[in-house]
Amino acid sequence: MAQQSRRPLTSVFGTIVAEKRKLQEMSQEELAEKVGISQVALSRMEKGIIAPRFERLQNFADALGCSVSELFPPPEKHYARAADIADIITCLSDEQQKELIEIAAKIVKITRPKA
Repeated sequence: MAQQSRRPLTSVFGTIVAEKRKLQEMSQEELAEKVGISQVALSRMEKGIIAPRFERLQNFADALGCSVSELFPPPEKHYARAADIADIITCLSDEQQKELIEIAAKIVKITRPKA
């Protein structure tokens, strides 16, 4: 799935929807009906030709039994690292968190190239 993050989001979305649909042994016709679109439109979405309307994302998630976020590629590794760091610092006191954030801000300021 890592390579998909470089593909257009429409294509990645289509691949994920197709995979989830097939895992549930659901036909395109069945999913299209549950989402409220035509089978032709779903086929074009799964191929990455067209994108769903924003309002339909929840319909897809409901029909596939997942969250809307699961219809998109996972975040890049640096976002995952940020989440790991957030998990780690939540066990620190407010004072310790503040100190750590100040240190991180100083590191960013020192390492940022000057314009």
